[in-house]
Amino acid sequence: MGIDELGAVLRETRVRRGMSQQALADKAALSRNFVAQVERGESTPTVATVSRLAAALATTVGELLGEAATAGEPGDAVAVPLVADRIAAGSPLVLADHIEGHEPLPRALLRSLGVDPAQAMLVRVGRDQDSMAETIPPGATVLLDRAPRREIVPQGIYAVREEAAGEPGCTIKRLVLDAAARVLILLSDNPAHLPRAIRLRAGQSLADVIVGRVVWWAPPTPSRR
Repeated sequence: MGIDELGAVLRETRVRRGMSQQALADKAALSRNFVAQVERGESTPTVATVSRLAAALATTVGELLGEAATAGEPGDAVAVPLVADRIAAGSPLVLADHIEGHEPLPRALLRSLGVDPAQAMLVRVGRDQDSMAETIPPGATVLLDRAPRREIVPQGIYAVREEAAGEPGCTIKRLVLDAAARVLILLSDNPAHLPRAIRLRAGQSLADVIVGRVVWWAPPTPSRR
């Protein structure tokens, strides 16, 4: 289910309950403006926020995600590891040692995004990382599909391995591949950041450079006003 569909279901459910946006916001401990943005498909709520909205509406996360028939069944949620962006590019051993926690994501969400639960990883973008701020705000949490890549979707958003001050890390960018020149062009949505390029070395594959494709993201939890 996309964010537009989630917003429509949220609005329909709220109206059926006879609740105003302000009443729902108060009950879910959110701002009315944020609820309105979700209903318009302009903001992507975290799974925890969807759970709060579902509880405030006396419904389930599964129903809000269009999976009412399977809501509450065993295996309804998948525990997805959460790491900081500087860790995401590390080896599996590094990842295992630096997991901040696990976020329960509805299996229905992963299925709708075409993500194998075993390949799912949540990455917290640094609050100083504003290169994609026009789309993904600093401090957001992104969901990566870490399935190995043999090709990329032009202008798709990916997590790419980069070194900074000799330390491994990753950056979130839109990618364009010049296959003939074996060059990856990294594009930012923030015009203050210029394009960059990574030339693939002989024998180096896309999977060696790309950590995963960004398939979903949630902004930082808004402060209640």
